[in-house]
Amino acid sequence: MKEVSAKTQLTLCSLNHFTIDSYSAMLNPLLPLIMTIFSLSQGTTAFISASLGVIAAFVQPFGAALGVKIGEKRMQVISILLSAIFIPLIGSTKSLIFLISFLILGKIGNAFFHPNAAAFVGKIGFKKSNTAMSLFSIGGTLAGAVTPIFIVWYVKIFGMASMYFLMLYGLVVAILSIFLLPRYKESFDRVNQEKGFGLRDSIKVKGVKVLMTVIVLRSLTLMMFSNLIPLYLKQLNYSLVWGGYFLTLATLAGTLGNYTGAMLSDKWGSKKVNMFSLFLAFPFGLLTFLTTNVYLMLAMYISMSFFSFFTMASNISYMQGFLPHRKGIASSLSMGISWGTSSLLFMGISLTINSVGLRTVLLFGAFSLLLAGFFSLKLPGERKMEF
Repeated sequence: MKEVSAKTQLTLCSLNHFTIDSYSAMLNPLLPLIMTIFSLSQGTTAFISASLGVIAAFVQPFGAALGVKIGEKRMQVISILLSAIFIPLIGSTKSLIFLISFLILGKIGNAFFHPNAAAFVGKIGFKKSNTAMSLFSIGGTLAGAVTPIFIVWYVKIFGMASMYFLMLYGLVVAILSIFLLPRYKESFDRVNQEKGFGLRDSIKVKGVKVLMTVIVLRSLTLMMFSNLIPLYLKQLNYSLVWGGYFLTLATLAGTLGNYTGAMLSDKWGSKKVNMFSLFLAFPFGLLTFLTTNVYLMLAMYISMSFFSFFTMASNISYMQGFLPHRKGIASSLSMGISWGTSSLLFMGISLTINSVGLRTVLLFGAFSLLLAGFFSLKLPGERKMEF
């Protein structure tokens, strides 16, 4: 097989990230419609979404361990196929059980992808690791930006029942990965399979717990906002399309923030960028829900997303710096376990929505950013990455 350049590998991994996250991003904009079709309450709808996040996030370490056994390239392909096949099927079922089953399978594919693809990118060997990881991460954030507005208009024009046509795109991308991505030696990840895949020892490493706490609190806010804002806008009598606009424009801003933050992290270090971004993101997150004017809300939400995404990618490299010989596990800690913990917290919070109201819950979510900012003050310096 002809050798594939490092830039081409990174480009294809970013395309894979865009592809798999595009399927995942189809759910949130359609939550108001799903709530109506299945006659669900706001709290139940949010609880189902949060539960899916918990299931998907906590299987990430198992996905990382499978990547060690069968290869991160193969895991990327398997992950894309799972999401591409099952997520589009949600539009073809009238059964809530089948809907949840399809979402679980698609989300597991998404969960398996992230630690393996991030570990793959970490092994390519770029000197500017934060910037490289940011370019990979931008593939996912662009998907989060483009997909919400695409899917609401697709459903508006063609209907949910035709979503199965969207499988074709993922199948093509999976085939490209089969032929173009090389295999790296997975033995580089020295994971102790007999002791929880190395998780116990990894969490004990200095800095890991604090960084996970920061990621959990920041992720909780982003998760709450992205899941609940479409429902909140529906409560304010704005159309389904507005939810798509909010998620698309905010994620585009987050994409820019992701890359900006990665470049700043390469210059200043991830600790400083964490502090800078979280303390700036908090007031914008708070102001989003102190008004009901849709344009002011949108402006504040976009600003919050821009700053809160600063460390989306660089914290993966930050964590890999703490665990240089367990990049897959480091990736699952910074994404899977941390996001899973956020999902668990969100699942519990969702149970209060029907009693305290969406606005109160969303305001609480904004304060999670402030708390994350205070924890970021305790982060240690970065370690030199090893390849």
